[in-house]
Amino acid sequence: MGNKKKIIVIGGGVSGMSVGIYAQINGFDSQIIERHSIAGGICTAWFRKKYRFDYSIQWLVGTKEGAFHDTMCETGIIDDSTEIINAEIHNRNVAKDGTDLIIYTNLWKWEKYLLSISRKDWKAISRLCRDIRWASHLRPFDIAPAFRTPLHYFIAFFKCFPSLCMAALHKGQTYTEYIKSLKIKSPELEDKLLNIYGEGNYSAYAFLLIMGWYFRKNAGYPIGGSLGVAERMQKRYESLGGEFIFKKNVEEIIIENNIAKGVRLSDGTIMEADYVVSAADGHNTLYNLLKGKYRSPKLDKVYASWKLFTSMVQVSFGINKDLKTDFNIQVILAEGEKIGSTTLAHNYRILNYNFDPTMAPEGKSCIIIRYDSPFQLWEKMTDEEYKEEKKKIEEDALKILEKHYPGSTEFVEVCDVATPKTTIRYTGAWKGSYEGFIPSPKNVVDQLDQKIPNLDHFYLAGQWLFPGGGIPPSVHSGKWAIQLICRDEGKKFVSK
Repeated sequence: MGNKKKIIVIGGGVSGMSVGIYAQINGFDSQIIERHSIAGGICTAWFRKKYRFDYSIQWLVGTKEGAFHDTMCETGIIDDSTEIINAEIHNRNVAKDGTDLIIYTNLWKWEKYLLSISRKDWKAISRLCRDIRWASHLRPFDIAPAFRTPLHYFIAFFKCFPSLCMAALHKGQTYTEYIKSLKIKSPELEDKLLNIYGEGNYSAYAFLLIMGWYFRKNAGYPIGGSLGVAERMQKRYESLGGEFIFKKNVEEIIIENNIAKGVRLSDGTIMEADYVVSAADGHNTLYNLLKGKYRSPKLDKVYASWKLFTSMVQVSFGINKDLKTDFNIQVILAEGEKIGSTTLAHNYRILNYNFDPTMAPEGKSCIIIRYDSPFQLWEKMTDEEYKEEKKKIEEDALKILEKHYPGSTEFVEVCDVATPKTTIRYTGAWKGSYEGFIPSPKNVVDQLDQKIPNLDHFYLAGQWLFPGGGIPPSVHSGKWAIQLICRDEGKKFVSK
């Protein structure tokens, strides 16, 4: 390794691979330690009888332009071979009475569609669509907060002024409060819009941003899904000379005189380094790997009070039939209904991957059903109870499949049930939360520091730094971690 400084990265998800890629580009030696046998973390998929069951990506912010796009190109998430699909329809929300609300990604078309439901609400609809257009002007920073000067914020103010206005007006509102503030006259239209989100504390500004990214065609889907993303990043990292260490758990971060010096693995192996970056689960990093010794009042408050995305169950079907649909994502309102032992708080989702030829053999279909299931339900389940629960979930999911695709169940070749316990086993995600903290009105524009007070040569990366989580900010945080390390080393950071 010569005289190069060494960086150990904990976690081989997209943020960890981003750290490794930029470390190699900037002249460091790096090793990524990953508990699973493959790279990707939550951004993953698995094969069952030639079917690929995707666990993460439905859409990806930054597929067209902006700082997220630049970072994804630099890390290999998007390359010359990547085909991006921009769906015409985001999803279809179906109420219990069978009526639906279609969310188009073309805002002009969605505005026309909403007017067809209630022409008398043209003022409210016009305001909603205007707010989405304004929110779409947000431009993420390319550099870590520590490097931003008043000039950076001055320039951003003018470039992002419409979006900043939306943030100022609505960041303190929940989605429900925002829809109510539109003063919609039609009870039917208001109910349809309110039913989009089941989380009562979901941020209105987050919703406007999501719709704005769709409107700009900057939130497409990469063919190959999550596994394709992970594989391209791994190839990029290893092509730069980076090294993966799979199927190993970090037990402790070694600290001497408040300086990170390396890690100790669960098998007792000591690995020394000049810097350590944890791109693993945030809660595990702070309270287990660091033994709870390096904290701050803000971090303690965040992990005690910020609400998590509820853990998820995914039931995946490989079906020996080509199941056509106009709606690849359907959100079925089913409050109070049960799947297995879970009483649904709001909905379940049905995903039909017939638009991605990598998910099923030709002439066949991959259908996925997802629903939120509180971690408390799973936490103390015995092995026998767990086995019975998965069996009951499969039975209930087959009924749902038959309801939405009549006659399809006789063609099912494989069924796979992934639970919050699955998520924890392979990724270590705290309480099985696949996307970290929910963006609420109180935290939607917040961001946790990558540096922990009183601890040197150690940085955090990953989705636990940002309410809302997701791949783009996670990958961005890996880039920022190396920017900070380059500053510590007196080196100029380069991105290519």
